[in-house]
Amino acid sequence: MTNDSPDNLSPYAIDRSALLAALTACLADNQDNQQLTLLALVDLKHFGQINQRYGYLVGDHILAELQQRLAAIPKHPIACRRIDGDKFALIISPLLHIQLVPLVAKKIIDQMTCYFSIDNQSISLEGHIGFAASAEPRHAATNAEKLLQNAEAAAKQAKRLKQPYIVNEAAAAHQARHHIALKQKVANALSDNSFELFYQPQVRLADGRPKGVEGLIRWNQRGHGLNPEQLVAMIEQSGRMDELFAWTINTAIRESASWREQKHSLVTAINLSASCLRSPQLFETIESSLNLWGAEPSSLCIEVTESTIQQDLHQGLQILEKIKQLGVRIAIDDFGTGYSSLEYFKFIPADELKIDKSFIATMRNSRIDLEIVKLILDWGKRFQMETVAEGIEDAESMALLADLGCTYGQGYYVGKAMPASEFQRWLDKNPEIAETDFTV
Repeated sequence: MTNDSPDNLSPYAIDRSALLAALTACLADNQDNQQLTLLALVDLKHFGQINQRYGYLVGDHILAELQQRLAAIPKHPIACRRIDGDKFALIISPLLHIQLVPLVAKKIIDQMTCYFSIDNQSISLEGHIGFAASAEPRHAATNAEKLLQNAEAAAKQAKRLKQPYIVNEAAAAHQARHHIALKQKVANALSDNSFELFYQPQVRLADGRPKGVEGLIRWNQRGHGLNPEQLVAMIEQSGRMDELFAWTINTAIRESASWREQKHSLVTAINLSASCLRSPQLFETIESSLNLWGAEPSSLCIEVTESTIQQDLHQGLQILEKIKQLGVRIAIDDFGTGYSSLEYFKFIPADELKIDKSFIATMRNSRIDLEIVKLILDWGKRFQMETVAEGIEDAESMALLADLGCTYGQGYYVGKAMPASEFQRWLDKNPEIAETDFTV
């Protein structure tokens, strides 16, 4: 198996035969190891217009840079080759399972749409992606040429349907079988209590003191390949979100009991999905969980997104108001990414606005995103809400947010999400705990 770096060959050379040779070797190796091979074919859209507008030399430089970007996507690069005028093929192997294709597609699209700087000009690309994967490893007699044909056919279908990417039918069938099996494993994990809550610290930006934690679900089984969002989505599809929410709130309150015993006035936040917000059992679940573990309602925060509330605005506002009257805090999560309307916003009984991490990540380099952050902070002040910045990754961002008047923050710079025992050790290393009650 070869490692083809664009530095080792003419960056814009068309080399279909070299791709097929690398793909053939890869398929042979993975057949022995019972692993999947994924081939992504990237078909650029309207690239001829770039050549016409900027010239072929500029076009060639863009193609060379794109090839380098694509080659850097896999953890273990195998081959990324230009196989036609504006087409590239990328081998990704081994692929844990076909369920990861959407993640691969996103990475490819990100590399295409990220600006290319040429002579003070910023150019982004568009394209369609066709994916083809070797059959189930134990039946991996797939021919390299056939796999490339399948990927090209999928790319053509994506172009015809105006979709960003399409997965070849054979790979899609494997994906469907894998999805069914994985869905059953998730259901079994929920029944067997195999999930775990991790806790990400939140601190007061003015002095760095811990304010609370956000409880985040994790599944410790190796090899499932699901991120937390995909895991929750799969449970929601199975109709068992009420069961997951009951487990989450009881686990969070139970595990945070030791922090309360140490007189730490920490608020534990958990996320609420759309289906749970519509559930008739929601209020009873929250109230009974607090009573069961003897926790103060003000020690619990329910995080809900704007889009979740909007799915059933009238009922959503009613149940949130009822939860607020119980003494539980309400936070609007990922604020700024949904459709914000004053028509309904003024009725949300929220204590906090959580600024989405996408704005925090770019605010120091983007004047527009910085202004959006300032606008959200001002909105929070006007509506007498505290503000929480998500995704703080460095000291400079934390200092800037503090200067702008943001109340609280969380992110990898503050502390990663961690098991309860590890969070306890983190808490022990941060002795200056605020002893105030954070209820508004």
